[in-house]
Amino acid sequence: MTEQSLSENGKFAIETRSMNVYYGSFRAVENIDVKIKPRQITALIGPSGCGKSTVLRAFNRMNDLISTSRLEGEVLFHGQNIYAPDVDPVEVRRRIGIVFQKPNPFPKSIYDNTAWGAKINGFKGDMDALVERSLRQAALWDEVRDKLDQSGLSLSGGQQQRLCIARTIAVKPEIILMDEPASALDPIATLRIEELIQELKRD
Repeated sequence: MTEQSLSENGKFAIETRSMNVYYGSFRAVENIDVKIKPRQITALIGPSGCGKSTVLRAFNRMNDLISTSRLEGEVLFHGQNIYAPDVDPVEVRRRIGIVFQKPNPFPKSIYDNTAWGAKINGFKGDMDALVERSLRQAALWDEVRDKLDQSGLSLSGGQQQRLCIARTIAVKPEIILMDEPASALDPIATLRIEELIQELKRD
């Protein structure tokens, strides 16, 4: 499936139909049917271990990276089944970004962390402007503008998480999945992440 065929031709941003995810013989989630509309904040709520992360990772084929994982049913992105044989999972992950529970900045500079996804996706525009815009959207620019050449690993936990969000934003995904992105953060950092989520909803 090409980028063009993953266009907005469905009523829902993401829809699952009878989705089952297995790890080996273990069925982690069973018969998931969900419809998520565009430009909304949608939360999956449940106890630890109930399959929330598995469902999120199914939405952009991150489970493909686990050798024992397999999926039955359908996951539709704008009406197109992202598990169809002709779909490129790399393209899916570019269009549907994810931020994990634990910040995972690369051992690179703050600048290179932010620019990384855009670079590997062939971005040809003004990289400096893209980095600044992404860091501003992630509410991090004012804190790092004078140390963009420093390692992303030197930042605090909350700053690292916002850096990972900036890295995701820079690729300009249509959907951002967040797997408890503020669970390990202090209240101030959590508030900033929540405010950012509200801002991102507009786009």
